[in-house]
Amino acid sequence: MIFIAQVFAYGSVLYIVLSMLLPILMPVGLKQKKITRLYLNERKSNVQKDRIKNFKHFISARFVRKLMSASTVARYRKIIDRLYLNINPEDIFLDQIIYSTTGLIITIILYYANPLLGYISAIFIILGWLYPVNELENTIERKNKNISLDFPSFYSMLYYQYSKSVSIYLSDVIKDYLPNANPDMAEELGVMLDNIEYGEEYALKTLKKRVPLHYIIKFCDIMETRLKGYDNIAQMAYLKNELDEFRIKNLEAELERRERKNSVLQMILIICLGIYIVIYYLFTIIESIKLFQ
Repeated sequence: MIFIAQVFAYGSVLYIVLSMLLPILMPVGLKQKKITRLYLNERKSNVQKDRIKNFKHFISARFVRKLMSASTVARYRKIIDRLYLNINPEDIFLDQIIYSTTGLIITIILYYANPLLGYISAIFIILGWLYPVNELENTIERKNKNISLDFPSFYSMLYYQYSKSVSIYLSDVIKDYLPNANPDMAEELGVMLDNIEYGEEYALKTLKKRVPLHYIIKFCDIMETRLKGYDNIAQMAYLKNELDEFRIKNLEAELERRERKNSVLQMILIICLGIYIVIYYLFTIIESIKLFQ
C-alpha cells in the first residue's frame, strides 16, 4: 500500500511539473498550430480572391460597361437582384469575355496542332460566352423549383391559421414555418420577413416581383386584397385546392421518375448478369474443348 501511495505521489508531482513546463517548452500545441495554419491559408486565399475580384470590378466598370446595351444591363441586373449577388452586370459580361477568349485561345492552339480539332473546339467560344449566364439562370430555375415544391406546405399552414382567426400576422406564420422550410424557401421567407418591417403590402409586392411564379403571384394578390379589409377565405380555399393538386401531381411525377430509374437499374443488372453467365459458359466450353484435344 505504501508503494502504491508513493507511485501516485510521484505521478502527481510529475504531472504538475509537466503541466508547468509544457506551456514554456511548447507554447502552442500541434492542433492549435494546424488550426492557425489553416486559418492563415484561408485568409491569404480570401485576400487573393478579393484582389482578383477588385481588379475585375475595376476593369469591368472602366471599360466593359461601355460595351453593354441597356437591355443587357437590365437583364443581368434582374438576375443579380434575384440571386442577391454582390456584383454588377458588367462583371457578368466580363466573365463572358474571359471565358470566350479562353475558348478562342484553345481553338487557335488546337487548330495549329490539327485543323479538324481546331474546327471542333470552336464550340468552346460559344459555350464560354453562354456559360456564365446559363449557370446563373440554372441556379434561378433550381431555386424556383425548390420554392414551388415547398410553397404548398407553407400556404397550408397559413390558410389554416387565417381560417381560424382574423387576427393573424403574416410575420408570425413565416417565423413558425421557417424551421421546416428548405434552404431556398427559407432564404425567400427571410427576405420577406425583413421587408415586412416596411409593411406587409410592400413585402408582398417585392415577393411577387422577386419570385414571379404563378401560385406565388396569386397568393400575393389574395393577401393584398385581404389587407384592404376584404374577407376572401373562399379565394384562399380555392388556391389551397389548386396547390394540393399541384403537390399531388409533383408527387406522382416523382414516383414515376423513381420507378423509371429503378426499371433502368434492374435492366442494367439483368444485362450485366446475362453477360456474366455468357462469359462463364464460354470459358467452360473452351476449357472442355481443351480437355478433349
